Amino acid sequence: MNSLDENAHVIGRSGLPGLLFWQKLLPAFVFGILSIKWLIPSLAAFAVYAFILLALRIEKGTLGLLILIFGLGHFYALYSLPPEAGPMPKWMADREKVEVDAEVHSIKGAPGNRLKILLTDVVCTGSTGRTALKGYLNWTWDKPDQIPFAGQKVNLHVRVKPSSGFRNSGVWDYDFYCRIKNISYRTYTRGPLKKGGLQSYEPDFLQKLRSDLRKHILQNTPPTQGGALFPALLTGDRFFLSHDTVELIRRAGVSHVLALSGLHVGFIVSIGFGLAWLAGFIYPNIYLRLPRMKMGVLLSAPLVLFYLWLGQFTPSLLRAVCMFGFWGILLLMNRGRLLVDGLFLAVLLILAFAPLSVFDLGFQLSVLAVAGIALFYPQFHRLLPAGKNTGIKVVRFFLAVLFVSICANIALLPVLVWNFGVIAPNLFFNILFVPMLGLFIMPVCGAGGLAASFVNSALAQKLFGLGAMCFEWMLSVVNSAKLSGLLPEYASYRPLWEDLLIYYLLLGLVLLLLNGKKQQAGFLVLPLLLLACVRIYGEFGGKAVRMDLLDTGQSQCVVITGPNGSRTVVDGGGGFGKTFDMGASIVGPWLVSGHRPQVDYLFMTHGDHDHAGGLAFLLEKFTIGHFYSNGDIPDGITGQRFQKAFVQNKILPQKLHMGQVIELEPGLVMEVIHPSVDFEGSRNDRSLFLRLIWNGKPLLNISGDLDRKGVRAVLNSGRDLSAQVLILPHHGSAGAFSPALYEKVDPDIALAACGLLNRYNFVAKKVKVELAKKHIKLYTTADEGMISIVWSIDGLFEFVSVNNKKL
Repeated sequence: MNSLDENAHVIGRSGLPGLLFWQKLLPAFVFGILSIKWLIPSLAAFAVYAFILLALRIEKGTLGLLILIFGLGHFYALYSLPPEAGPMPKWMADREKVEVDAEVHSIKGAPGNRLKILLTDVVCTGSTGRTALKGYLNWTWDKPDQIPFAGQKVNLHVRVKPSSGFRNSGVWDYDFYCRIKNISYRTYTRGPLKKGGLQSYEPDFLQKLRSDLRKHILQNTPPTQGGALFPALLTGDRFFLSHDTVELIRRAGVSHVLALSGLHVGFIVSIGFGLAWLAGFIYPNIYLRLPRMKMGVLLSAPLVLFYLWLGQFTPSLLRAVCMFGFWGILLLMNRGRLLVDGLFLAVLLILAFAPLSVFDLGFQLSVLAVAGIALFYPQFHRLLPAGKNTGIKVVRFFLAVLFVSICANIALLPVLVWNFGVIAPNLFFNILFVPMLGLFIMPVCGAGGLAASFVNSALAQKLFGLGAMCFEWMLSVVNSAKLSGLLPEYASYRPLWEDLLIYYLLLGLVLLLLNGKKQQAGFLVLPLLLLACVRIYGEFGGKAVRMDLLDTGQSQCVVITGPNGSRTVVDGGGGFGKTFDMGASIVGPWLVSGHRPQVDYLFMTHGDHDHAGGLAFLLEKFTIGHFYSNGDIPDGITGQRFQKAFVQNKILPQKLHMGQVIELEPGLVMEVIHPSVDFEGSRNDRSLFLRLIWNGKPLLNISGDLDRKGVRAVLNSGRDLSAQVLILPHHGSAGAFSPALYEKVDPDIALAACGLLNRYNFVAKKVKVELAKKHIKLYTTADEGMISIVWSIDGLFEFVSVNNKKL
């Protein structure tokens, strides 16, 4: 129980660690790698870093060396970046099912009984012949009836799509993630394979051994969520965990317990150090020949390597083992500064062989967490109570666990918020989960149960069952806290790149001041002020109205920003299954990029999930000024979330009808064209038809999912429908085809929110033909990604898509 405290000399040494010369150069290499994705932010970060080093009077000629290393990082990353997949084959564009022959490269169990399988050497055979695909094919197998082996051949009869995600500016770039992983395509199957299948395969010795170990785990663990924990902890297989369990763990702020990483390597290392303690307990004189710390390292090494193999050499586990390896080597060499020097050596080795790892979120979190612990824990260590009685030792241990978690999260905070757009300040559950998992569930129930399964199944089942019961108890505690409102989660401002640099400069300033280095702290003031000026300047611009049609796949979300900064959201996208929340994953994070979680006006055209699904998250987590709809509230769980949010956040829903005008800002109004009070029709045909007007000039028409009857009602309303931009009704479907509407609106351009290779084939061919005949340019989110239109005060507008196409 005293391990954290006894090792305070490792992470608790007072003062700031100095850096060796080569360590000072490494950040320049990292900035160079990052510059292939974020050029301006990386150059700014490099300039700030170089300025600080110059102010500290570094060795002569170092600036030129830093520039050279920055360039080396940039070009090495470009060289390592896999090539793009190339143009889409015709059979793929036509959504044709093809015969796929490939080889399994890797298998990963995902929550909800899914397998994520990467296929290599992919050859597709269709109506146009055989096509060899570049890169990996990401095969999601839902509810599989068997588990393949790496190297096994497979034959599938499926549709193959490009591995394209939601392309919106300022948020996580799935397309770039797939590219650095060399994943070019994706496909999906559910249940037993009806055509083709896995070909016969004779696994090698190690594959058989790993498969046997997995069977031993599954045969002796209870069929509960507690039992599902052990495949996740021991092998990284989260196949048996439910989405509800994973979400509950996330809300508790302990998601790291499920991702095989440094925490789990630490658990394994604790077993090695426990064995070293046991050896000393039996034979105390052994420490005279080999000190306990060194013995612990040597006993841990084979266990860690075995765990790395059992966990299938996942990148996060490889990184953690690499760090442990360097820390162990430094400790055996009687070197100090274990965390700092070990971290730099590990980062250098990883980036030398895999420079694109720097874009991996797991890599970023690992490095920042260790850096936060190394830099901040000495400050918190001073707060631990003194004393040697058992009670004080227990308090010190649990406080040390909490302080380590706080130190890590200080460094992680802006990166976590940038990636997820929410804050869940529930660190106290680390005090429960980390010791319980590290001291009991994993070493005693997990490792002990696995070892016992080879000699005594009854004992193995008892150990696994005890661990499962403990985990389920912890989950029940978390769930009770959630139901009692004690698990807060807040939508948060997502920092821009200037904010990130300011945050870490402020952390450096605080650290220097805490360590009495006032002169060095002064060097950070100038870059802080410059970055603050850049950030403030970015908030000012000419008066303009901006419309962003987000890429939410086969759904729709429109965001309007007024000349005075008001924000209006029309629909929130949705419609991607029960486990994907469009609001939490896409719309919410995009809205808080450089903004507070606030929406002044929220319109819902109708209650279909592909328009309303993402709004539930906004109603729950954002400050909403006004909520408008046609009176149609979504069905099912989404509707329940709406109703609960209305009550908890005191939101008054307002029903709109034809003729009403909502003033968004002085001169900027939203006019309601449809439905009339007495209109009767389907849910789609009752959609709101909205018209945005600025200083008397009609800018934009938003038409929801209107079909024929609704469109006819709009045309017969007798109201002015003209606008520069028309968002096509019902995503451009054939059912909403209306030459009369296109003529009456007479837009310069038409937009459609629809998914790439969507199964409805939106936009319908006859809609495209008619728009072309009327010389109306058509743009879709399927082709362009997010589409933005900016109107200046003189009424002119500029069209820009996320892939930088301009009109």
